[in-house]
Amino acid sequence: MASTRFRSLLGAMAVAAMGVAAVLNPAPAKAAFPEKPITILVGYGAGGMTDVSTRILAEKLEKILGVDIIVENKPGAGGTLAWAALLERPADGYTITSFGSSAYVTAVMLDRKIGLEDFSPIGRFMVQQRVLFARKDMPFKTLEDMMAYAKDKPVTFADGGAYWAARSVEAFAKQFDLKIRLVPFRSGAEGSAAILGGHVATAETGVGTGAWLGATREGKLNILGVLSPGNLDEVGQPGVKSISEVGAKHLAEMTYGYAAKAGTPADRMKILAAAVEKALADPDSHKKFKARDLIPGWSPGDEYMKYLSGLTTEAKELKAYLGK
Repeated sequence: MASTRFRSLLGAMAVAAMGVAAVLNPAPAKAAFPEKPITILVGYGAGGMTDVSTRILAEKLEKILGVDIIVENKPGAGGTLAWAALLERPADGYTITSFGSSAYVTAVMLDRKIGLEDFSPIGRFMVQQRVLFARKDMPFKTLEDMMAYAKDKPVTFADGGAYWAARSVEAFAKQFDLKIRLVPFRSGAEGSAAILGGHVATAETGVGTGAWLGATREGKLNILGVLSPGNLDEVGQPGVKSISEVGAKHLAEMTYGYAAKAGTPADRMKILAAAVEKALADPDSHKKFKARDLIPGWSPGDEYMKYLSGLTTEAKELKAYLGK
């Protein structure tokens, strides 16, 4: 009996000792996130709208998350170089990438070994119309005039760095047998500089770019038409035709968002998504977006991923039509 009581006492002492040890040596606390700078990879050149909008949001994200936000431009391959760079880094939420519709269509059309399954979407923050511009001194002022002119005479066309939009211009030229020669640039900023500097006759860039401001604020360029679905009523330019109204079959719709690498912890994804949504909702962010006629609009990551997945068919059809 005494032996049994002794063993029970030893057991109780062991349990007590374990409790003391747990107090003195608690399990390591889960590290807070974030606790160091976050890098946003931008798949287009400095001054383009992906870059500009990201820098607007980065300023707010620094205050919300309490860490530095580093914007790193990795232009090239229609935005997919940034995607590839992200996949070389850890899935820890400390590096995220611009995640737009054009880059996804590019990945499909160029058979990149990168798929949506490689990413964890944070969300979409903006939709942008793509616009066709012409120099004031060109002999055409409307979309139809340009089409008639380009039937017989070549027209140089600045490509503003968005692969999908550029391929849509190519498809437009092929469908209507137009002599359009694309001149590639790495961003809407470079494409805008080319047409404003008189180096090309026409250009395709987006709302908010230098070409857009040159046309709408300074009257330096003519707006010929819209390469995207819909119109420009919401940004103060009513009556501008979409190329779909003259029968074009392939349009380009630009959306802007962010994603982390697949496998990033769910709790970190929630923190990132909440921070971007809050930064986007900040009145100062809205003011800066509006100054360029950019229209912010939040869509959660899962909804945005479904939208991007739905573009696969269009990307494959455009690729087949161009024979690329």
